[in-house]
Amino acid sequence: MARPTGREYTGEAAKEFFSVLQAVAEAIPVPGFGAAVKVAANIMKACEESHATLERAQELKLRIKALVLTLVNELKGKKLDEIQAKIILDIEALKREMYYIETKLNDIASQHRLLIILFRSLNEDKVRKCVARLDTSIETFKLARNIEHSDLLTRLEQQISAFHAQQQRSLHDLQASVTSVQLTMDDVKAILDKRLPVGAPSSSPSPTRAVIPANTAIFYGRDSLVAELVGVIVGGSRQHICLMGPGGMGKTSTSLAVMNHPDVEARFPEHLRVWVPCVKAPSASLFIDTLRTSLAISNNSGNPLSDILSVLKTSPPMILLLDNFETPWNAKEGQSDAEQVLRNIHRIPHVIIFITLRSSSPPCSDIPWHRVNLQAVDAAAARDIYISLHPEGREDLDLARLLEQIGHMPLAATLMAKFAASTCLPAERLIEEYNSLGTAVMGQGLDAKTSMDVCIGLSVNSPLMRAHPAAFELLCTISMLPVGTTYDMLSKWWAKKLIGSLDILKETSLVEQRGSTYFALPVIQRYIFHPSRFFKPVHTSMIESACKFLKEHASVIGDELFKSHSEALSVEEGNLEAILLTATASDLHVIKDGFLLLARHQEHHTPRVDIVEHALSLVQTSDDNIHRGDLLLCYGEILAKLHQSSNSVKQLETALGLFLSVSDRKRTAECRLALSTVIREINGSTHKRRKIIREAQEDCKAIGDKDLAARCLLNLALTYRQDYDYHTALSLLQEAEPLFRAKNRYQHTVCSQSISTVHYYTGDYDPAYTWATSALDECASIGN
Repeated sequence: MARPTGREYTGEAAKEFFSVLQAVAEAIPVPGFGAAVKVAANIMKACEESHATLERAQELKLRIKALVLTLVNELKGKKLDEIQAKIILDIEALKREMYYIETKLNDIASQHRLLIILFRSLNEDKVRKCVARLDTSIETFKLARNIEHSDLLTRLEQQISAFHAQQQRSLHDLQASVTSVQLTMDDVKAILDKRLPVGAPSSSPSPTRAVIPANTAIFYGRDSLVAELVGVIVGGSRQHICLMGPGGMGKTSTSLAVMNHPDVEARFPEHLRVWVPCVKAPSASLFIDTLRTSLAISNNSGNPLSDILSVLKTSPPMILLLDNFETPWNAKEGQSDAEQVLRNIHRIPHVIIFITLRSSSPPCSDIPWHRVNLQAVDAAAARDIYISLHPEGREDLDLARLLEQIGHMPLAATLMAKFAASTCLPAERLIEEYNSLGTAVMGQGLDAKTSMDVCIGLSVNSPLMRAHPAAFELLCTISMLPVGTTYDMLSKWWAKKLIGSLDILKETSLVEQRGSTYFALPVIQRYIFHPSRFFKPVHTSMIESACKFLKEHASVIGDELFKSHSEALSVEEGNLEAILLTATASDLHVIKDGFLLLARHQEHHTPRVDIVEHALSLVQTSDDNIHRGDLLLCYGEILAKLHQSSNSVKQLETALGLFLSVSDRKRTAECRLALSTVIREINGSTHKRRKIIREAQEDCKAIGDKDLAARCLLNLALTYRQDYDYHTALSLLQEAEPLFRAKNRYQHTVCSQSISTVHYYTGDYDPAYTWATSALDECASIGN
């Protein structure tokens, strides 16, 4: 027969204990008190059923235990005339709160499992409100009766048990019931945050130590790391191990592979390799209880930590695997108690501590850790994980792109492969589903191993994050910066609340740091972008900051700051593009100039059309012909550089029509010059080009723009050079050159280079060399 799990023991113990409490409550002569305890039992059951998906349900369950036990302990054995009238009124109010909480939990329980997952944050808010209302009741009873928590524990073990014994036929049956709830009583102690002697030890059979679970069946890409950590353990130099990283990276799988390695097994027998699952220990006291249970300690001196240390000191060499240590480490009451436990164990020279932790820095900096920050596996290992679960995807040409989008995270690859196997969708469709639905496509399970949302949510909704709301806002900010950014950029441009928040995000492994760059993993970004989670004001703020950054770095070739501005824009280009691509039509009043500035930068450096096409999609129905024309002009020039000349001409002609409709002669001239250049690239008629340029000259003359007039002369000269009329070409270039020299250094270099070319074609090599050298020197001086 399979041995019952710790959770099964706990569940049965809770049922027996609450049957005892209900029996005692029925004997208390306060109207409705027995009903209130019964409702409390129902709430406990609902919390237990929902704790896998709702983290705060466990907290609610523990608080209800503390409150009900306090009341039963105080009121048992009293007559009605011995109970204050205010207590009776308080109990009536409490009963109403209990009914309210029960109703809310039943609402959650009645939801479809998929809805519970998709709307987890909303359900967490409901439970959070329940906890808040319960806190009010707890505070009411504390103030009214001044019950000391330590006295409560003593009376629970002595007076409540004795009272119930009088109602039972067999004292032995009662003692068995009380003994069976030992773990539940320890939970209550954790809530009340004090410990007293707990009486005689249980007479039940001695439990066995928690053995290391079997290795994960699918495990790729960590062989060298496993070998490294095995070497640390068996190498002789005692060193603790701290394996850190975000959820889903495979910390537990890697640690199990190390603990089950033959070399480690040979050095440490099974009973000396102890697994301590910390995931359900949200406090230092519960962590101590979990450690005590894993070590199968039966003696009870009244000081659990002392019992643990006593066993460890007398034990042969041992390894403790503290898995998911972030749960007690990030507990609400702080880290000092957990630190003390670790330091006490560290002082025992023959015990090795092996921790897995969602963080970027280990606990207790004074402990000598072998630190490992676990990164994603490489592309080949991610592919192996995927193919092992979905062999049909082996030949899918889009598989590499899919795995890249999920950042080669082991859990993400696992869950995506399972989704592919169940839906038979190709990688291209999986990418579409992922972009549409986000991390919800990666598992609909109720725990961190079967749902990416649950896995990431454990960090996002951790006590540490809940205690620092500004950290979540910063996480939203960093999630909008896909290529990452530096601290200096964050503090100067992107984030308003940086102090402290960045440390919290690193502590919870929601943000990583590589070198000087901070970033969120792709799957975390996608999780955060879900509409139910993302903090909308961050989106608006980021768009405003992006536009401000673009405006402050706006310059044209030839400007003194062009080179430094271009370098700054190139570093942040991926982030700027990602931010602007999230803009909608409602953002146009803020982002209007930003699109054009980034598109112009890309035109000069890395021509691509995503930004300008997105901007054009937002202004389709706009009556702002100038703005639409500016975008089309830029679009046409980018297409020309991408050698899409026909489409370029189409866009430029549309832009020209818009500028003509508003009589903007400067923009009309600019557009005509761009059009003439594209026609030259496709070997169009020089006669047609000259006609367009002369029309541009008329525009320049009308508005008196000398720079544009000089550009017209330059473009006109190029048409004559194409027709081998070098004399006319040189005359026009010599007319344009002094105009550029005064106002447009970049165009002056173009003109100088053109003069050099004409001299070269006519065999005048000395002036050709002189003008070419001048052009090169000028290019260098302006950073082009």
